[in-house]
Amino acid sequence: MHRLHKTLAVVSVATLTAAAPFFNLLAAQASAAPDSSMLATGIDFSGIDQFWKIVDILSRDIEPTEAQWRAMLATPGYRLAQVNLGPGLRDDIDLTFKPSRRAEFESLAKGDDGHSLQLKHLALAGTRRSELVAYRDSLARTAPIADAIAMAARFLPPGATKNGAPPLVAFAFFRDDGYSLPQGIVVDLLYARVLSVGGIPITKNLAHEFHHSYINRAARPLPPGSAAAPDAGLRKALYDLRNEGIADQIDKPYPFSSPNPASAGHVTRYNAEYARTPGLLRQLDSLLTVAADDSTQLTAVSRRALGLFWSNGHPNGAYIAREILETFGVDSLFPAARSPAAFLRIYSSAELKHRRPNPLSSKAWHVIDTLDARYWR
Repeated sequence: MHRLHKTLAVVSVATLTAAAPFFNLLAAQASAAPDSSMLATGIDFSGIDQFWKIVDILSRDIEPTEAQWRAMLATPGYRLAQVNLGPGLRDDIDLTFKPSRRAEFESLAKGDDGHSLQLKHLALAGTRRSELVAYRDSLARTAPIADAIAMAARFLPPGATKNGAPPLVAFAFFRDDGYSLPQGIVVDLLYARVLSVGGIPITKNLAHEFHHSYINRAARPLPPGSAAAPDAGLRKALYDLRNEGIADQIDKPYPFSSPNPASAGHVTRYNAEYARTPGLLRQLDSLLTVAADDSTQLTAVSRRALGLFWSNGHPNGAYIAREILETFGVDSLFPAARSPAAFLRIYSSAELKHRRPNPLSSKAWHVIDTLDARYWR
C-alpha cells in the first residue's frame, strides 16, 4: 500500500449500529470453518486461503460462482473487514485480478484517493504472493497472542485483560489497515508484513488492537438514541482521541516513521499534526465555549469537533498520552480507560505541573463534564 491508512482504527458505536444489518446478514451466511492453525494460535487465516482461491479463478478471466464468493466473504476475516468497507470489497477484488477489467482497474487506480490506494494495495498483495504465503505459514507456527495481550496490558488498568477470552484475530487482504470490532480484530496480512519487515513485529500490531478491544469492553453502554444525539460527534471525537492516543504508545514513537516508503506523506502529516496539538486544543476550547454559551449550537459544534482531529485523533491523542506518561507514569493513564474526560483532566494536571496554562476553560470543562456524566462515568 502507498500510505498508512489511519492505522488500525476503532469503529464508532454509531458506525457499528449502522452496519449491524449488513453484518448480521453476513453472519447468517454459511460460514467457512476456521483453519486448523487457529486452534493452536488463536488466529484465523481462512480469509487468506480463500482469497488466493478467488485470485486463481479471476486470473483465468473466469467469474467465481456465488458459492465460491461466499466461501471467502463468510470467513471471519472478510466478515469483519466488510463491517467497515461494505460489500464493495468483492467488486474491488474482482476488478483488481480479472484481466478483462484491466483498463478499468488502471483508470481507477491511478489516483491517490482512498479507493485508488485500496486497489493498488490488493494488486501489490497479488505480486507478493509467495512471500505472503510464507509469512502466513510462519505466523501459523507461532502464538503471538499472549505476548500482544501482555504488551497491551501495560497501558490498561490491572485485570483489564482478564475480562473474558481474547478477541478473535483474523487476517484478510483488504487495505493497508486493521480494525478492532466487538466481534473481533481483523488485520490486513500485507500491512502486517510490511511493518514486520520494517522492524515492527506483529505483537505490537496486535497489541494496539487488543488495547482497543479491552477498552471497548470496559465501556459503559451508551443510552438509547445516542447515535443521533446532538453531541454524538463530540463524544466520538473525544473517545477516539483517548483510544488512539493511548494505543499509539504501543507502536508509534515520536517522531513517527513507517517502514513503507509510500507512507511518507502520512508520516509527515502525523508528525505535523502531533506538533499542532496544543493549538488544536485551544480550538476545541473555543468550540466548547460556544456550546456552553448556547446549547442550540451543540450539533454544529459537535460536527466541527469531529473534524478537528485528523486521522481519528491518532497524533493528537498520542501527544496527550505521552505528556501524561512522561509526567506521571503509566499508571496515571489507567483512569482514562473508562473515561475520555479523565484523559483530558489528567493531561490538564500534567500541563499545570509544568507551569503551563490549563488547555481548557471552565466553560469547556462544563461541556466535557456533562458528556462524562451522560456517557462515561
